[in-house]
Parts: sequence; C-alpha cells; structure tokens
Amino acid sequence: MPHLELAICLIFIAAFIRGYTGFGFAAIAISGLSLIWPIQINVPVILTLDLISSIGLISGAWHHAHKPLLKHLSLGALIGIPIGLMILIKVPDPILKFALSLTIIIMIVGLIYSSNISLPFSKVLTTGVGVLSGGFSAAASIGGLPVVCFLLMTGISASVQRATLVIFLTASDVFSVGLMAFNEILTTALISPILWLLAPSLIGVQVGQWFFTRKPPQSFRPIALPILITLSSISLYFSSMHIFK
Repeated sequence: MPHLELAICLIFIAAFIRGYTGFGFAAIAISGLSLIWPIQINVPVILTLDLISSIGLISGAWHHAHKPLLKHLSLGALIGIPIGLMILIKVPDPILKFALSLTIIIMIVGLIYSSNISLPFSKVLTTGVGVLSGGFSAAASIGGLPVVCFLLMTGISASVQRATLVIFLTASDVFSVGLMAFNEILTTALISPILWLLAPSLIGVQVGQWFFTRKPPQSFRPIALPILITLSSISLYFSSMHIFK
C-alpha cells in the first residue's frame, strides 16, 4: 500500500465531510485515492468504509428522511448497481479513472447551478435518479452526487436532504458491498487497507457529526465543492496522461 499516510489523511477529510453534510465521503475519497491506488481496489474499500462509518448516522436520520423519495430512489438503485458493477469489472483502470474524474467535474457544475431549478416530485424521475446513482455507486462509489443534484432541485430543507442521503447511501452501500463480495471483487486481500483506514474513517465521521449538531450547515457547497474540484481535476490530469501519452 504505497502512500498510506496520504490515504489516511484523505479518508479522514472525506469522513468529516460525510459526518457534517451527509454526503461526500465516497466522491472525495475516490478522487484522492485514485491518484495512488487502482480504482478496482478503491471502490470496494471506500464503499465498505462508507458503510461501516454510516451505521452511527442511521438512527438520527431515519425520522427526518423523506420516505417517498427514499422508496423510489432505492427501487432505481436496485437496477443501477448491477450495471455499475459490470462496468467496474470490464472497463480498464485508466479509462475508468478518466471517466470518473470528468463525471465528477460535470456533476459539480450541476451542483452549482441546481439551486436555480425547481422540480416537482415525480416517481419516474426519482426512480431514474436512483438508477443513475446505483450505477455510479458500484462503478465508482460516487452514487451520492446525482442524488444531491436532484435533491437540491426539489426544494426540501438541508436537514431533510442530509437525512435522506444518509439512509439511501447506506442502503446502496449494503447492496453494492454484498454484490462485490459475491463476485469476489471484495476479497480478503482488501482487509488490510480497510483496517488501516477504518479508524480515520470512524473518527472523521464522528467529528463531522459533532460539528453538525452544534452548527448545522445551511449548504454543503462551500465545504465539499472546493475539495471535490481540486481532487477530481488532479485525477483527471494524471489519468489523461496515461490514456493520451
């Protein structure tokens, strides 16, 4: 595991953002770890860490989550996750990293402009967002980003957004990790990096949760977006060097 100390630092930052805003762990972690480790290792490791560190957030989030949105997002994710898993298995590492970084940058642009759009609740649209999120979750562990873009356009409060994200992403992680274990993508060889990164992940989430209970954010944009833009831009540069050299 080269650059383990850098990985520990990245995971702590990502976990803090997750505990504070309800999302961002996987997107920040995958953007950072893609600079040092293969993505086929990063995705199962990150999803496992995200699942473990999210357990403590569930009880406080369930009562505030938007149940109709949660239902249809989850139905879509059941379709999208197997598709994303196939992409993770079949697509070469440099191409997947390049596509991942480019996708994150595009979604960040969507996050920036999403507050200017208002969408009514639609079962079909919500399910479609769930399919997209599930696919991104299994292929690149960034299933939270399309859901965040969507939730910002629904007009629901930041606290309900956070609660809905916590429950949905935890459920998606359970299904994704289970499928990866069944298909031998998540193997005993990954126990070591998971154990090394587990402590900073758990501590970061709890610190973020502590800050959230004392000063809830009006918006996650000033916190998460600069980190995502920086890491995804660096990852896009290095992955493009491998593809177009």
